[in-house]
Amino acid sequence: MENADNEGEDEIDGRQGVAVNFENDEDDDGMVDIVRDESSEDEDEGVDEDRPGLDEVAEGGEAGMDRDEEVAGLADDEAMVIDSAPEGRRAKAQENNYIPARDIDAFWLQRQIGQVYPDAHTQHDKTLLALQILSGEPDEPGGEEKQLRDIENDLMELFDYEHHEIVQKLIENREKVIWLTRLAKADDQAQRDTIEREMVSEGLRWVLDELHGKAKDGQKKLKMEIKMDIDSAAFANGAADKPERPEGQLVGGLQPKKLINLENLIFDQGNHLMTNPRMRLPEGSTKRTFKGYEEIHVPPPKKRNDPSDAHVPVSAIPEWAQIPFSTTKSLNKIQSACYPTAFEDDGNMLICAPTGSGKTNVAMLTILREIGKNRNVKGEIDLDAFKIVYIAPLKALVQEQVGNFGKRLEPFGIKVSELTGDRQLTKQQISETQIIVTTPEKWDVITRKATDMSYTNLVRLIIIDEIHLLHDDRGPVLESIVSRTIRKTEQTGEPVRIVGLSATLPNYKDVASFLRVDPSSGLFHFDGTFRPCPLRQEFIGITERKAIKQLKTMNDITYTKVIEHVGTHRNQMLIFVHSRKETAKTAKYVRDKALEMDTINQILKHDTGTREVLNEAANTVNNTDLKDILPYGFGIHHAGMSRADRTDVEDLFASGHIQVLVCTATLAWGVNLPAHTVIIKGTQVYSPEKGSWVELSPQDVLQMLGRAGRPQFDTYGEGIIITTQAEILYYLSLLNQQLPIESQFASKLVDNLNAEVVLGNVRSRDEGVEWLGYTYFFVRMLRSPGLYSVGAEYEDDEALEQKRVDLIHSAATLLKKSNLIKYDEKTGKLQSTELGRIASHYYITHGSMDVYNKLIQPSISDVELFRVFAQSAEFKYIPVRQEEKLELAKLLAKVPIPVKESIEEPTAKINVLLQAYISRLRLDGLALMADMVYVTQSAGRILRAIFEITMKKGWASVAKLALNLCKMAEKRMWPTMSPLRQFPSCPVEIVRKAERIEVPFTSYFDLDPPRMGELLGLPKAGKTVCALVSKFPRVEVQAQVQPMTRSMLRIELTITPNFQWDAEIHGLAESFWILVEDCDGEDILFHDQFILRKGYAESEANEHIVEFTVPITEPMPPNYFISVISDRWMHSETRLVVPFQKLILPERFPPHTELLDLQPLPVAALKAKDFSALYPDWQQFNKLQTQTFNSLFNTDNNVLVGSPTGSGKTVCAEFALLRHWSKEDSGRAVYIAPFQELVDLRYQDWQKRLSHLRGGKDIVKLTGETSSDLKLLEQGDLILATPTQWDVLSRQWKRRKNVQTVELFIADELHMLGGQMGYIYEIIVSRMHYIRTQTELPMRIISLSVSLANARDIGEWIDAKKHDIYNFSPHVRPVPLELHIQSYTIPHFPSLMMAMAKPTYLAITQMSPDQPTLIFVPSRKQTRATARDLLTACVADEDEDRFLHVDIQQIRQLLDRVQEEALAEALSHGVGYYHEALSQSDKRIVKHLYKNGAIQVLIASRDVCWELDSTAHLVIVMGTQYFEGREHRYVDYPLSEVLQMFGKALQSSKDGRGRGVLMLPAVKREYYKKFLNEALPVESHLHNFLHDAFVTEISTKMIESGEDAINWATFTYFYRRLLANPSYYSLTDPTHEGLSQYLSDIVESTLKDLAESKIVDVDEDEGLVTAQNAAMIAAYYNISYITMQTFLLSLTQKTKLKGILEIVTSATEFESIQIRRHEEVILRRIYDSVPVKMAEPTYDSPHFKAFVLLQAHFSRMNLPIDLAKDQEIILTKVLSLLSAAVDILSSDGHLNAMNAMEMSQMVVQAMWDRDSPLKQIPNFSPEVVKVANRFGIKDIFDFMEKMNPEENSEYGSLVKELGLSQSQLAQAANFTNTKYPDISLEFEVEDKDNIHAGEPSYLKIKIEREVDEDEEFDPTVHAPFYPTKKTENWWLVVGEESSRTLLAIKRVTIGRNLNVKLEFTVPTPGQHNFKLFLMSDSYVGVDQEPSFSVMVAEAMEVDEDDEDDEDSDE
Repeated sequence: MENADNEGEDEIDGRQGVAVNFENDEDDDGMVDIVRDESSEDEDEGVDEDRPGLDEVAEGGEAGMDRDEEVAGLADDEAMVIDSAPEGRRAKAQENNYIPARDIDAFWLQRQIGQVYPDAHTQHDKTLLALQILSGEPDEPGGEEKQLRDIENDLMELFDYEHHEIVQKLIENREKVIWLTRLAKADDQAQRDTIEREMVSEGLRWVLDELHGKAKDGQKKLKMEIKMDIDSAAFANGAADKPERPEGQLVGGLQPKKLINLENLIFDQGNHLMTNPRMRLPEGSTKRTFKGYEEIHVPPPKKRNDPSDAHVPVSAIPEWAQIPFSTTKSLNKIQSACYPTAFEDDGNMLICAPTGSGKTNVAMLTILREIGKNRNVKGEIDLDAFKIVYIAPLKALVQEQVGNFGKRLEPFGIKVSELTGDRQLTKQQISETQIIVTTPEKWDVITRKATDMSYTNLVRLIIIDEIHLLHDDRGPVLESIVSRTIRKTEQTGEPVRIVGLSATLPNYKDVASFLRVDPSSGLFHFDGTFRPCPLRQEFIGITERKAIKQLKTMNDITYTKVIEHVGTHRNQMLIFVHSRKETAKTAKYVRDKALEMDTINQILKHDTGTREVLNEAANTVNNTDLKDILPYGFGIHHAGMSRADRTDVEDLFASGHIQVLVCTATLAWGVNLPAHTVIIKGTQVYSPEKGSWVELSPQDVLQMLGRAGRPQFDTYGEGIIITTQAEILYYLSLLNQQLPIESQFASKLVDNLNAEVVLGNVRSRDEGVEWLGYTYFFVRMLRSPGLYSVGAEYEDDEALEQKRVDLIHSAATLLKKSNLIKYDEKTGKLQSTELGRIASHYYITHGSMDVYNKLIQPSISDVELFRVFAQSAEFKYIPVRQEEKLELAKLLAKVPIPVKESIEEPTAKINVLLQAYISRLRLDGLALMADMVYVTQSAGRILRAIFEITMKKGWASVAKLALNLCKMAEKRMWPTMSPLRQFPSCPVEIVRKAERIEVPFTSYFDLDPPRMGELLGLPKAGKTVCALVSKFPRVEVQAQVQPMTRSMLRIELTITPNFQWDAEIHGLAESFWILVEDCDGEDILFHDQFILRKGYAESEANEHIVEFTVPITEPMPPNYFISVISDRWMHSETRLVVPFQKLILPERFPPHTELLDLQPLPVAALKAKDFSALYPDWQQFNKLQTQTFNSLFNTDNNVLVGSPTGSGKTVCAEFALLRHWSKEDSGRAVYIAPFQELVDLRYQDWQKRLSHLRGGKDIVKLTGETSSDLKLLEQGDLILATPTQWDVLSRQWKRRKNVQTVELFIADELHMLGGQMGYIYEIIVSRMHYIRTQTELPMRIISLSVSLANARDIGEWIDAKKHDIYNFSPHVRPVPLELHIQSYTIPHFPSLMMAMAKPTYLAITQMSPDQPTLIFVPSRKQTRATARDLLTACVADEDEDRFLHVDIQQIRQLLDRVQEEALAEALSHGVGYYHEALSQSDKRIVKHLYKNGAIQVLIASRDVCWELDSTAHLVIVMGTQYFEGREHRYVDYPLSEVLQMFGKALQSSKDGRGRGVLMLPAVKREYYKKFLNEALPVESHLHNFLHDAFVTEISTKMIESGEDAINWATFTYFYRRLLANPSYYSLTDPTHEGLSQYLSDIVESTLKDLAESKIVDVDEDEGLVTAQNAAMIAAYYNISYITMQTFLLSLTQKTKLKGILEIVTSATEFESIQIRRHEEVILRRIYDSVPVKMAEPTYDSPHFKAFVLLQAHFSRMNLPIDLAKDQEIILTKVLSLLSAAVDILSSDGHLNAMNAMEMSQMVVQAMWDRDSPLKQIPNFSPEVVKVANRFGIKDIFDFMEKMNPEENSEYGSLVKELGLSQSQLAQAANFTNTKYPDISLEFEVEDKDNIHAGEPSYLKIKIEREVDEDEEFDPTVHAPFYPTKKTENWWLVVGEESSRTLLAIKRVTIGRNLNVKLEFTVPTPGQHNFKLFLMSDSYVGVDQEPSFSVMVAEAMEVDEDDEDDEDSDE
């Protein structure tokens, strides 16, 4: 065993047998190398071996990750060490060398030295010396500070070179030793403070933190404002007066002392808990006793009349904010008191006031305050900048507030939406809503999900209504929300204001401190005297024992009270009862008794009017009970009545016709109907959750009594509560503000802890303790320890920290048992699991999760699934009552799925209820109804959770069952019913008919309306049904399978929607699940969610592509199944069989080259001084370079070197170069790299280092412009180029000697031939190889790449011998990489990026606290966002400059030069970002600061991973997908990019490693993990691009027949791979016959396509192929054949400028332009302001983008940086397209080729054709041009004349008016004199009198340019708006305008002068007027068009030769 000697602390992990060593979190490097095999969660429930605190390190192989193990969005840190060998564990000295800060006192060092030198004097001297050496002070004053190396040497010397361990210890703890010793020696506090300040400025705050007991993992001190005595003065200033520990800070790191049984902490009474032992009755109360009951009367309090209570008039509010108060004159007392805090301040508030006193308006004031903050001077409100959440406990209240706020805030354009269990909002709707009114549970669920972060982050104000609900069972939800919000606020520093509204309560100060309210300004408490109508209370306690008697007594008392109040005092009365049936019963009882006692007349009103109204109403209402009692002046009201009946009753009561209204509580909550007297008849109500009758909740009672008293009529109201005698005390306390509010949090502690762990808010026990400190539970524990069983054992635990540790520990232990988290008791580390995420998101209790985990098995059937559902912990209290059994038995007979249990079992009841709900059966019993509602409300989320669990476990059949079950419950239908039921609009009779006939639903899709009508026997319905069927969501699926390796298949799914989108039915998106199952349909091999969006489903190209990889085993299974199943629609499922009969797995990969342990080669081995001098800092080469040196430097063989990025391959290339240059008269060398960025980097480096070698070498890089490239090729010794640039040059190799004679060809990053433009790379390497075989000249090919899986193929392809193919394993890195993979399951991309922010910050602080870190993010925009997130995290850690390692003043000057403000701000805190759109200077500054260690963190966008040459210790790749606008989906990063990114982790830490963290979606985990650990297989893409390759080769006559084409193909890499991986290229028959058949088919079809599109000619008989003109043009300008096809079809004689613009931008070349998310809006805005419009624009296409941006360029618009970059790409491509357009039009003889020439000028100069040419002059803005026009200057030549003071009298005033400075004028003069072409053109027609039709004639043309004699002429164009360098070109054209024909064209370059002959042929005889056009391609306003006319004679009668078509290449 490798690690066996590691003391005795090893445990053997039973399943793997590898030594595991556990360490504390204390050690400095935090990461321990441990190989772990994580077991799946189901095998070992709660076995202690599964310790989550460990990172596993996969040494090379796969660290057995079970697929069950993927962990939700949290760091499931699995570290793979990518290193050369599983080396023996390096015993770490670090843990031993770590010294706790508290250990170091003034004499610590002396004690240490004393262990070695016993002599006291020696000790003393050495101690002093050691301190001096450690501090690094220079030996002589003014010298340099010493380096660490020197310090180490001096110490070794001091300790006589013996005691190495002490030196090591001192060096590693250097700062601590120096500073803490100084600190300990300080004399007084002042001196100590000075030293501490110095330490902080030195960046050593962490030492102090450690000294003061802050835990190392960055735990910040808690803002603990809660003292033992909240009411004392100490509360205001927040800190306790305890000297030992700085302000209420937590100790941290406490170990749990005991497991607490959390069940015991739960208050069984729930909200009925009364902790008020002595009740004081208010003055004047009386008590009377009767037979069977007693009464207590409490008089109403005096109404408050305090003259000091001011009323704020509405007019005092700012005018804009008065709108919502338009109906009132002034605010009431309560509102006025709160106004200053609510509207003029931002603090948290708590307002306690009686029901009905107008608290809602206080909330409105706080809302207006928030709106005001987002309102600008013009009064516009930025509606996207904020969200406000209003939380109310009941749906009825939610709806009421939505109506109320919605109406009042409408004028501001603010949208208010309801978000409750039955009203989901889509992301879109939420983003359009500003105020969300919701219930606590719903908001809790939303903030539990990281998916919704993108909008929850915008919330700025949360208003919690009825916050006294804390006392209720639902209180924990509120605690959870508030504590989450406040913690987040403190962590992010983004303020969220919390406003609590509540009824009056005694311990309001507790609630205030929980809400973090400032007691002096934010706490308002108004007692009962503020009630608008004071309340007189009567409590009636029934003393009867027997239930039946209780009921009778209650009814009698009710009657008595009715007679008393209604009869005698004529007051209206409300009677609240607690079930719907009871309403009618009570009303009838009172009426019958009144009739019997003959007192009915006292109740009825006497006027005849009322009677008539009542009788009439009785006839119109539907409810029979109501009909019966209305005429007597009684009414009933409950939710079971129809809306119309309820409204009638409300109106009759309001108008005073009904005297007595009996109702349920809904009336109290939902409808505001006050009455003088309110009776609450009985206080028991049925609770389905508890399954029994429970006492009314306090807020219900308060709400009902709130309806007593009508402010406008009464001076007081009366409330009567009839209850049992035992409960009287409770209600007395409640109503007289003597019932303290307690916390019920313990009951939900476990589940809430899980939610926080899933969110990543609690990652350790200590953080859990901190989180508990934010709860109300904690406040109450401090206040009444006894009640919360904080026993004597916690006596001296002043912040109850130990108690909290025990609580969290107990909860975590339970969660661990249920597999919801991983919990390491030793370190306290908590980690979420996928099951935990499901539980949190679906609000499932840990108990239920336990049940599901145990009961759900792979073979389970639907019968079983229903049983599992019924056993959920949510339903455990629901009983089966005697009276229900009959009805349940009936139901049992009706439901389709058999129930095993007997009817006595509660689970059977739940099962039946769910089925009854799906079957839509009617129920009778009240309690049963309530139970049913309760069951079905939970069903949705529970079933979804079960579905996700089965998905996670990978059980295919169960997952499908569960998904079906979810749909059944949501749609309320069984699978046997007709799918038409899912359309609400479908008539019932059709559904019934459809269910009677036995026709499968699939056949409905093929019927037309008449047949459909016939089928259903409803002829008229045919149309309706067909319309519905066409809207039924169906998708068509096609799969393409390509084997990547023998164990992994890549599958590309094409999903095409095949239905009509109807927004009313489908909304904005439909979601589908993609499942890949194995051949038995048992296991899910891959699953993902696919969302089909409306916009894309309806567009033309509605194919959606989904790519993924699945594992494949050997022996190969016969097939896999792919299912695409709708998430909401039953029967919408597409299943595809993917057969493997014809699949051939690729050959096995050859093994890697072994890295030999050779003696490192010294630099001197290069044998030449000048060569060795290239590596001044090196003594020797690394192992890899040593091993390849011989092949590269001492032979001329072709060599392939494959090894990981960053392992020193560039030096290998240099070996070959040096070998090449060491020869006499060495020829050219060419270096190719796949990206321009890489070429640029190489060029800078080599230009600097190599250009002086051996008499100076000319190193050049190509530009992409053919003419200048040819010159560079001529002069260069070493030519650097990208594949495309070299392709264009080497095409004509037969004619270009310089290409044939290349002697060394270096292909770098050759694995990129598997990338997107890789086929070009493949072509040029094949071409060089071919040239080599043809010319037989010596050409050496060297290729470099990352580690390849199939290196042999590539090596043999470039003709390297076996021993010259070096392909090392990916683990051969100079610095081993420890790679951690974290997977996330968050589908919503913006939220995913947010969720990664915190783990990223933690990864930096843990793995690379002070070493450089590089972070790669998907996009430019994201770099800024991530920078912001990191800085926020720093602020939350109270260390905002932790990444800045330099004094800010030192870099201030640099920062001032930074152009992007956000960047400068980030840099000043030590975080930089780098993306392709930064300006050059910004890039330089950022790289400089990072390289020199001033900033520690650099965030780079994915696009710069090739150009950024910085390295780091830690590389984090945040996300592996970027948005691909063309396909509007997120696409995976190519592996080569990820390898490139991690290749930058080259700075090792003390343990000699670099580190990497890869964060990715869980579904991609296996794919990236496999290929980062194994080598990369590279396949060819050439077969997809053969057309373009052929066009090139045919145009250069390389291919002249089909034979040639096949021959050409044999030189390609594609040909090599065909037999190696046949299935990848769809080659079915891998024999030689099969291969040649395949090749000839491919060649034939390609040539056929090209011939059809008129690009080449194929002569079928001879088998010959020749290029047409189009092929020549395409090859010359390097244009795709598809574009060529478009041009040939679209460009005609009639094409105008506008047409050319549209045709050119439709080129396929523009398809590579990125389309980003949400970019369409800006593009459309630009589109609206540019002049040319498209006929039919598709807004999300790259062509539209090119069309718009090109015009923006002509208009010189300022674009956002993203678009400006895209515009550059477009501009660089567009000129060659225009030239091609010129050639196509001119070869057809169309004169409008001139339009394309003009557009070329427009592109170069960035102006429209109708703009003034003056715009080309530097500094000439439109204003300056206007001035010039006033002076008669129309073009540049006018300007030159007018600027001559001798000739222009107005010169002075002209210069003054132009308003240009002297230097600006000089620039203008320089442009007009040296750049702007001044050209004279002379010509004559040769032999003018002898011209015949149809015969060639000639023009002699002489062109001269005016240039000063002595100066060199420079042909580069002055084009400040054109992105690249441009040389000027000209066209000479002969054309006849009358016939719009073009007779001749020639492209020329004009130096000082040019003499040229131009041949033209006139087709018809007669007199012709021609023009000679001289057109520039770069400047506007220099074109010349002199005319000439000729007389043409008849043609002569001789056979004439066919005239040659001009070649576009001259």
